[in-house]
Amino acid sequence: MHGLNIVHHQYCMHSSNNYRPEHTQHQEVLQKIYKMNLINILIIAKVYIAYCIVFVNSAPTCTDPKDVQAKFNSINGGVDYRTLFFTDGWKQDTMVIDFEKLVSLRDDFTKNGCPSTFLEGFNLPLMARTSCPWFLEQTPYTAETYPHTLYRAATKCTKCIDASGDQKCSPIQQKIKILRRTGCDNGLYKYEVSETYIQIAYVCEKQREVENDVPITPALPPADGPEGM
Repeated sequence: MHGLNIVHHQYCMHSSNNYRPEHTQHQEVLQKIYKMNLINILIIAKVYIAYCIVFVNSAPTCTDPKDVQAKFNSINGGVDYRTLFFTDGWKQDTMVIDFEKLVSLRDDFTKNGCPSTFLEGFNLPLMARTSCPWFLEQTPYTAETYPHTLYRAATKCTKCIDASGDQKCSPIQQKIKILRRTGCDNGLYKYEVSETYIQIAYVCEKQREVENDVPITPALPPADGPEGM
């Protein structure tokens, strides 16, 4: 009898070890499916990445034509647009160096803000000595146009220096022609002529008066700024 109990106990233990609840088997099946799906996703991702690499490498590489700068100057009458910022005149042989000097003034203007009085200095250009002193800044880079970035006038002043409260600093806009990208042909970008406006100076302007709902701007006498441009 004692032997039968031992055999029965061992049988029960063996049976309980082999017993697996249904929910446990279901979890194992889900884990296998998850692992298979994860492997398939990784395989698909690798194939997609490889396809993208091949596509990028096989895509045509385009660059700007060597004569794009000459073409830009040509559509603007052969004149370098940077000369528009020289209110004191300029010389062809020193234009590039002189323009860099104008650009270098930007740090002083942005650091000190709008001056409370007229700036004085024999070497200061007219852009700094006017009642609305201005400096040069670059426009954000744009790949779709040439030049990809342009210079424009900017100022820290909203009101004119030593002027009454009804006078403000206003920009002078100049229309120039630029090149706008239209496509790629044999490794070179193709451009078409377009137009844009850039600010080339700031002037002191009296706020417009309104008479019978029609704005009227009284004429102001010439100042010491680039108003006569």
